Amino acid sequence: MKTIIVVGGGAAGMMAAGAAAEYGANAILIEKNATLGKKLLLTGGGRCNITNTADVADFVDKVPRNPYFLYRALHGFDYAALRDFLHSLGLATKVEEAGRVFPASDDANDVLVAFTRYLRRGGVEIMLDTTVSNIVPRGTNGFIITLGDGREIGGDGVIIATGGLAAPHTGSTGDGYRLAKNFGHDVTKLHPSLAPLVVSKPSLADAMGLSLPDVGLTAKQDGKTVYKDAGDIIFTHFGLSGPVVLRASAYLARQMHLPHDLYLDFAHSQSEKDLEDNIIAIFGQNPNKDIKNCLDGIFPGKLVGLLLEASDIRENEKARDVTREARKALCRNIKAFRLEVTGSVGFGAAAITCGGVNCNEIDPSTMQSKLMPGLYFAGEVMDVDALTGGYNLAIAFAMGRLAGTCAALGGESAG
Repeated sequence: MKTIIVVGGGAAGMMAAGAAAEYGANAILIEKNATLGKKLLLTGGGRCNITNTADVADFVDKVPRNPYFLYRALHGFDYAALRDFLHSLGLATKVEEAGRVFPASDDANDVLVAFTRYLRRGGVEIMLDTTVSNIVPRGTNGFIITLGDGREIGGDGVIIATGGLAAPHTGSTGDGYRLAKNFGHDVTKLHPSLAPLVVSKPSLADAMGLSLPDVGLTAKQDGKTVYKDAGDIIFTHFGLSGPVVLRASAYLARQMHLPHDLYLDFAHSQSEKDLEDNIIAIFGQNPNKDIKNCLDGIFPGKLVGLLLEASDIRENEKARDVTREARKALCRNIKAFRLEVTGSVGFGAAAITCGGVNCNEIDPSTMQSKLMPGLYFAGEVMDVDALTGGYNLAIAFAMGRLAGTCAALGGESAG
């Protein structure tokens, strides 16, 4: 019986250890925290967006970096397979808007309970509060793992599933990158992804807490559009958050150190001409009202203040006194409100890491290192990341399943 050691007890690691045991290995799961799945419990606002119903072709469209590396893993363990797997563990699921899949209970802890059941069923040995300081080859076969307290354990295969740098309070502090480099692996530059954005100007402090649905967002660098979408946004004291902003951050991640312009469209469903016709009609019906009061019926007060300031219009100016040029400037700002982005809030508030172990050095059909036989990788530690919507957890589960299975079978896939 092979002994497979999995380093990291998150989504990918738990799946890898369970799969290794399922396919006949003696599996040992090492986790630095006092409990498994610490980051898993935080996903989806504590509800755990497990996966997405998208087929593989649509799925990879939501993966900005190295999407084709995932084909084997996703085809081998797609949405239907993951759903059936979870149901076999007693976890009921439900599908919500945009194909997002959650536990029926809306409780991420139920997902952790299901995986704990899977590990126990396979007889996986779980070592909590345990760190790994080094991994070295054991002669010509297997590995010696040195633990933080100096103890050594041996294994025929090792799976590194330590996560990245995002949400370091959950234990994601880059341990896997160090271990991978010790075997000669290249680790690409690391950036926060799915993270709120910092806006340098204009100041959004007065609009802090404002949440708006269906706002168009266009991100540009040097005048070139690099991302365009629409969705919910949230104004914060430092800038912007919300689903569409987090998705934008995934595409901007590797150029986040460069200045970007964001353009927000607060009348996403209207053309600029239709918007201006509506504004003209409202002003014409309320010629003696302050401009701010005229617009309060269309937009939230906090947003009105930003729009008027950007359009150089006084809040107490009467509707009848607004010039044609000022009205057009107002319409332009409603349709394309410009903000200067100087970065993201960093790894502390990021959901995922952009960058990681170079995928060119890993066999996508097995997740085995091309540099060191018997060494495998799974999850966020690798240079693959996706958008919000359950995609990143689905990737972690698929990679973990493939790595655990192949490690147990000596580098061969189960089919």
